[in-house]
Amino acid sequence: MPRLLLHPGFHKTGTSSLQRGAADLQRTLRPHLRLIFTQDLIDATRMAKRFSAYGDHADLNRFADTFTAAIRRVDASDPRALMITSEDLCGYIPGNHGVTTYAAAAPLMNVATAVLAAHFGPDAPLGVLFTTRAPRHWQRSVWWQNLRALRLTEDFETYRAHLSGAADLATIVDSVEARIRHRATVLDARIEETGADPLGPLGLALDHLEVPRDGLPPLPAHNVQPDGAAEELLALNRSALSDTDLAEAKRAVLKRYRAAGATRQTRATPA
Repeated sequence: MPRLLLHPGFHKTGTSSLQRGAADLQRTLRPHLRLIFTQDLIDATRMAKRFSAYGDHADLNRFADTFTAAIRRVDASDPRALMITSEDLCGYIPGNHGVTTYAAAAPLMNVATAVLAAHFGPDAPLGVLFTTRAPRHWQRSVWWQNLRALRLTEDFETYRAHLSGAADLATIVDSVEARIRHRATVLDARIEETGADPLGPLGLALDHLEVPRDGLPPLPAHNVQPDGAAEELLALNRSALSDTDLAEAKRAVLKRYRAAGATRQTRATPA
């Protein structure tokens, strides 16, 4: 019976590092681990986003149907562990499409874990891993993300007030655990504490799944916010540039920082 781990976010908590690391190591991990990413769950994540934005239970039912369709493609008899990782399973990132909280997380995870238990059997070891971070650091990272994606013109201190309802990620984790503890083990990993692991949050996931990590190389942290970049993007968002010219200017700024290696951070290998 395979061990199962569902990693549904949260956004801006090391999810990109975990996912890119898992993808980079996929060939090495394949004898022990199967992986499902966002691109394998497009229909389900679309419904999860709609439900987070509108709270319509018809969308929650559609999420159940589309997530079930995706999971039915997975061989339940394969003994290898399975990790499903997509922050979009919790809906839109707060600050986008009118979403200001993670209130949708508990009902979405209730549905997702029920689907997994039905497919793999109620006795299959099922974990739900939430990566989290300190509220102010999380708010700043969301501000950075939305500066890049949207024409956001508020400075950080002004914008973070809009995220006060979503920043207490530990409370959201508790609400999910209260909903699904009868069928899954809920894990909470703060990225401030997983940063010392050469595999970052992926290391915790592999350990929970009992997947060997011997010989795996250290992984870089992705989407690191470069010094000064937020201020450049904020100035561009506040400019009179057309939307098309703004998008091009922001791409040029980000390309310059990426070329300088400022958006990646190498983890140290423990002595």
